[in-house]
Amino acid sequence: MRNNSGSSAFALLESTLGSELSNELRKGCTVNHLIRNGDELKSALHVALGGNYPKAPILVFSDGVKKFSGVDSFSIDELFQNLCKQEDISFEGINLSEVLSCKPIDVHASVGAVQVLKAFLQGQSPVPVVVLGSGSITDIVKHTLQELKWTSTPFIVLPTALTVTAFTSHFAVLEEAGAKRTRVSRNVDTCFWFTPVLASAPIDMTRAGYGDLLARFVAYGDWYLAWKLGVAARYDELAFRLMEPFSFHLRHHAAALVQWPVPSDAIEDLSAILAMAGIAMSVSGETTPLSGYEHTVSHALDYLRLTSGRPLAWHGQQVALASLASAESYDHLLSLEQIDLQSTRPHGDERIKKTIYQMLQTAPYFGAGEFGLSADERKAGMEKMQSGIAQACELFTHDYLKKHSQWLKAHSEISKFEQEWPSIREHLRKLVITAAEMQTLIELSGLALVPEQLSQPTTALEYRWAVRFAPFVRARMSLADLIYWLGDDPALWATI
Repeated sequence: MRNNSGSSAFALLESTLGSELSNELRKGCTVNHLIRNGDELKSALHVALGGNYPKAPILVFSDGVKKFSGVDSFSIDELFQNLCKQEDISFEGINLSEVLSCKPIDVHASVGAVQVLKAFLQGQSPVPVVVLGSGSITDIVKHTLQELKWTSTPFIVLPTALTVTAFTSHFAVLEEAGAKRTRVSRNVDTCFWFTPVLASAPIDMTRAGYGDLLARFVAYGDWYLAWKLGVAARYDELAFRLMEPFSFHLRHHAAALVQWPVPSDAIEDLSAILAMAGIAMSVSGETTPLSGYEHTVSHALDYLRLTSGRPLAWHGQQVALASLASAESYDHLLSLEQIDLQSTRPHGDERIKKTIYQMLQTAPYFGAGEFGLSADERKAGMEKMQSGIAQACELFTHDYLKKHSQWLKAHSEISKFEQEWPSIREHLRKLVITAAEMQTLIELSGLALVPEQLSQPTTALEYRWAVRFAPFVRARMSLADLIYWLGDDPALWATI
């Protein structure tokens, strides 16, 4: 049972899934409920728990920040707890920031956080789990459940802001030594899209979710390129077909994000699109359809901040800005009448290792403070970070060399790609939008068009470094890799 409550976008989600997915694939998809009031929340909870309330306490996770529920004067935590009491549902509230011994603002999805929560829950029998909160909490909890093998107990997520696609995705993005890595994770059984709390979220958080969705207009081109170059083992357009019916809604609601509260129709439609985005990646078996070049730039920016101990900017803001760089790069690529890869000579492993090492050693870790540091001060700051940088260097190098090995194997067949370039170029035009279109959506929604406008001000130097480092961020190929393999600088293909 899925509660659409008259929403055209959620009805479109259901009809699209029905037409594109087999019954078997649909079984593993998150059940989505659009909820507008407390009574609907109570009814949906009853359905999600299978009609029978468990005797053992269910676990209810939050991050310790009081968030408006949009209903009466209660926070969402208080509203949910009151609902449980009314229904005689035994529960245990768990403040994840307390478990992780950090401030709520410092809760982020990492391998370390998963290990701490895993130890906290070790030995406990599986019980239903509810997450009230962000994508970070969702990723931490769902990957912990995966590691604990709590795979059959009901798992419910109630997002408190439309920030990311994590709420319906079978993947978790976890930080390790400053590097973001995607891991197969526990699926979310049910997601409650509770519009009163979503409408109450800070506007920057809602915009961030919109920014994360803008990746769908460029990322598919990366997967197609990787496949045609022989670097990706497979390619299909199932996720594209699942997301394409929402293109109008995504464009239509851009201007709604400059006001607060965001109009209810925009909240409902963006909820459905985020829900579909997570499902589309899950049924594709990888995040590739909505995570390409633009995400590697965002992850590179996160690496700088995590390594130097600075606060992270909103993920979706960075993705939107980097989606513009990707669209600009595609404009340039699609302007080329022919591609010459045969004359380029792939670098050797040692050259690659040296390049990554040098880029990490000379990275602008100190943000705006970089310009005021003396040589001795920078040296002292770098010495404190060397252990983390060394771990990250090992991770980045290991993953990039996997991709490099695939590129070396494919290089002998590159003439086929060059010959097919005219047809490849035409298909790419169907998968990606122009930089002008992308810039319009970013401007209309009030998202950052320059790095200095991000929620954590970022210098042009940091952003330029992140764009240049994008090829080395992960093992999966993107347009940034093609630019690098052509012997060019990704930062020269984008306006920075």
